[in-house]
Amino acid sequence: MGITKMLWSTSKKETEIAKTKEAVKPAGARAMLDHPQQGEKITAPQYTFRIGTIGDIELVAISINNGPWQPCRNSSGYWWYDWAGYTAGKYQAEAKAQTKDGRVFTTGQCNFQVVSGMGEKQTRTPKTK
Repeated sequence: MGITKMLWSTSKKETEIAKTKEAVKPAGARAMLDHPQQGEKITAPQYTFRIGTIGDIELVAISINNGPWQPCRNSSGYWWYDWAGYTAGKYQAEAKAQTKDGRVFTTGQCNFQVVSGMGEKQTRTPKTK
């Protein structure tokens, strides 16, 4: 292999590596609604939503069934929202996060179901032999 060909080959590899490094740079701040998970069934009379975030996040809020945005609390590296007093049914939740520089973005909707809520008698299915 000639010197010119070897230098061109090395230069080409360095360019490809540089492009790859640019492609895997972190996308910046984001939020993920960790719990509930898509399609989850909730059976407890109280539930705590968990939102994970990446980046310089200042505020997180959650909306259930397109209702008003409720502020979440930050603790142990996650954002949390304690929910109670709900009834059985199908629900949607969406979280939004705001960075310290004012950018706001949402997680997208998560569909979940409450199988037994407050004030409802839980029914037990009899065991069959």
